[in-house]
Amino acid sequence: MRPITEEKFESIVEFIKEKKLDVLMITDYEDSRNVNLQYLSGHPTDATILINSSGETILIPWDVPLAEKHSEVDEIINPANFNFNPSLAIKDLFENRWKKSSITIGVHSMTTYGLIVKMKAIMTGIKFFEEPIQITQLFEKLRSTKTELEIKRLLKAGQIGNRIINNIKDFCINNPDGTEKDLSFLVRKKIGDYGGDDVAFEPLVANSSRAHEIHQHPFASDQRFGLPGLALIDFGAKFQGYNSDITIPISFGKLSDEQNKMRELTIKSYETAIEMIDMDVPLWKIHDTAETVLRKGGYLMPYSLGHGLGLTVHDSPFVTRKPTDEYSKKHWKEVTIQDGMVFTIEPGAYKQGLGGQRLENDVLIRNGKVEIITKSEPLNF
Repeated sequence: MRPITEEKFESIVEFIKEKKLDVLMITDYEDSRNVNLQYLSGHPTDATILINSSGETILIPWDVPLAEKHSEVDEIINPANFNFNPSLAIKDLFENRWKKSSITIGVHSMTTYGLIVKMKAIMTGIKFFEEPIQITQLFEKLRSTKTELEIKRLLKAGQIGNRIINNIKDFCINNPDGTEKDLSFLVRKKIGDYGGDDVAFEPLVANSSRAHEIHQHPFASDQRFGLPGLALIDFGAKFQGYNSDITIPISFGKLSDEQNKMRELTIKSYETAIEMIDMDVPLWKIHDTAETVLRKGGYLMPYSLGHGLGLTVHDSPFVTRKPTDEYSKKHWKEVTIQDGMVFTIEPGAYKQGLGGQRLENDVLIRNGKVEIITKSEPLNF
């Protein structure tokens, strides 16, 4: 079953007609993943999907049996008939079925330049729509609000994450010598135990010597997790393709005055953002207000306050600041809170030598109301 609704699919067809495209092409392969393939077709991975101005959907998969099992499209083309070259299959469609010598293809901005060069070499008369950002923004808008099916899966991913919070508490209490890797392995195991497909991303596990980093490298180390000071764990569960994202700020032992300040500012910034969430409120205003709390306290937040959740961990919408460069400002459109949105709120304060704190929960807007669907809170040991 594809996640997109018929109404949203029709808006794609209207876009194709409005921009005078012959076809819209979405590709998903190892060198450039694009979950819009799954969004449009239900097929999970490694394929090309074409949508023409009549709304016909054609899938060219690498794994035909997998496509036959999962996809909901009008036609599946076996690439074996074209020497396993999707570009040759597309060429055959235009020249022999649709009888076109000159064609315009719209592609997502994630499409690799190498593929575009290859298709131009194989197909004479091919042109590409020169504003791929418009296609990217179209999908961002469509995916910024979720269907009931998508919400159900996101809620389940959040529930799995909530159960794991208790396991993390137990680990901190009962395994004082446990390492970051030990905690990471525990989270991964429990996601499977509780019915999840996999981790949404590699858990970020950081004791007080590493928690000042925004994204730790490595994701988890052999160091003891429960060192005195400010620590955190950032993790998520994947359920039927949909992702949760939770960060728990943790402290061990007695904190210094500045560490207490970092902790209190993180909580204040988070609570300020949650209080602002309401229908039609611009997302950038929520970001700016929460960021101001941290800035006034002397801390920078070098990332967006939050991001959407869905088939990717960083889905639309994005709770972020306004752009400042001319290109981004040209294409920027204000996004406001709407029913069906699911996104994170995750402010944090960080300082090398003192550690870091980030408090992150997943938020659902449903029937005009705000629901906090994950249950992270500061932990003290």
